[in-house]
Amino acid sequence: MNVFQDVKECNYSNSLDANICKRTRHRHMVCPGDPLTTDCLAIKAMFEYHSDNSKYHNGPAFYQCLFRIPAYQGVALRGRYCYTAFPVATAPEPAATTALTFVASEWIWTPTTTAGAIVGLRKDFTPPLGKALIAAEAIITASNRMQFYVNGDLIGSGTPPNRGAFASRFCIDLLPSFNVFAVNAHTNGADGAMLAAIRVTYSDNTTDIIVSDATWRVKGLPPAGFEQLSFDDTTWPAGTVVGAAGDAPWGPLFIASNPPVLALTRAQWVWTDVVPTTGLLPVDSRAFRRTFVPAPNQTPMTANILIVADNEYTLYVNGVQIGSAANAKVAQHYVVDFQPTTSEIVLAVLAANTGTAASRAGGHFVHGGQHAGAIPTGWEQPGFNDTAWGGVVAEETYPGTKFGDLTIAAASPVVTV
Repeated sequence: MNVFQDVKECNYSNSLDANICKRTRHRHMVCPGDPLTTDCLAIKAMFEYHSDNSKYHNGPAFYQCLFRIPAYQGVALRGRYCYTAFPVATAPEPAATTALTFVASEWIWTPTTTAGAIVGLRKDFTPPLGKALIAAEAIITASNRMQFYVNGDLIGSGTPPNRGAFASRFCIDLLPSFNVFAVNAHTNGADGAMLAAIRVTYSDNTTDIIVSDATWRVKGLPPAGFEQLSFDDTTWPAGTVVGAAGDAPWGPLFIASNPPVLALTRAQWVWTDVVPTTGLLPVDSRAFRRTFVPAPNQTPMTANILIVADNEYTLYVNGVQIGSAANAKVAQHYVVDFQPTTSEIVLAVLAANTGTAASRAGGHFVHGGQHAGAIPTGWEQPGFNDTAWGGVVAEETYPGTKFGDLTIAAASPVVTV
């Protein structure tokens, strides 16, 4: 059970959160690496959480800053900032930290690759003598998709098919000594590769950086359980370096910020037809759908969605109408909270190219989708079968010259679905 599952930030109006904040606000907290120290919620790093919200059994004598992540690119996430907070009597001096980047990382893979290849990648790490690990921050991506594990636990997945240019960021608790980082990566083409940078933090608040390079172990078609601590990878070959960050064919990378900041940068204007060279599309309405299923043991809490369409749209989330707009120069910002029982998120958009003659049209969504010609009843509902729908056609990556610059409206009131 994730004992931190229902804990939110101090500034959320929840009685449970408020009580915890009152108990801990008087403590001096050290949260290295980020200026949001005063926004941290400090509680014992290990405790037993009871569903009646009334009992806390304290564990080790160090503290951890927790948070509720704002959604990144429309996907509701939950986790912890990469901080550690200590009681004032034992707090070490904060270490100067810089932004985690891929500057020293290398794209690695097997010596050869084929379309549809599945590759396992492993890196074990033991701290220097006298050091004890407590946490890690990781940025990672793969062409075309991956699952990231630490010590056998699935931490998360990222880079949907054909989106390897977007790196995911994860914060992880570590064992004091031996730890294993593992990636299960899949490629659709001949450009298979994985790129990672992992900053580990020790109990004395010092850090080290682990990067993807030839010291990783790599194997095609990895056996079941390869991500586990006890798995023996000594017969696996070393990873093959196939490029550096920024190299073709992968190009520049977009790295999720910490905390995430929602933006339309590098999102694509999409529509449903092959766009002619004139850029003019018929007057029509088209439907788009995107289903997101959280990783095991993850429960969606909140989605922040940026969306705009030329000319107009209506947005649905899990079948509930969230909002609509008809301004192709202003992206709306919607905030959606989910019921605790939510197991998947269905984003559905009805977009219209209006007017009396063919014109430019496009939808600019934080998530792309699929489309249909004739729009059937119930298309916006969870459970609707969209497998026969075709894929979207990308018209332009934002920012671009065809649709121009956008402004982003203030966030709308929260809607719960």
